[in-house]
Amino acid sequence: MKRKRQEKPSSVLAANLGAIHLDISGNREVIVEGNRGVLEYTETSIKLNAGKYIVAFSGRGLHILCISECDVVIRGFITSIEYLM
Repeated sequence: MKRKRQEKPSSVLAANLGAIHLDISGNREVIVEGNRGVLEYTETSIKLNAGKYIVAFSGRGLHILCISECDVVIRGFITSIEYLM
């Protein structure tokens, strides 16, 4: 997925986590840049390989809207994001 970089609205929280970058829009969508692979994918849990750790998303109705070699767009009702070693 190739996206043009554009100014994000102030409601978008961007967290630079070294190997990956998350753009979080409320609790409904997250764009993960720098993903190294999908480890788990269900309606309630998505786990991504982030190199030295795993990023785990929990919620309801989770689905991967778009995936490319290193980017993933996750949509659904996100209730938590965890960083696992």
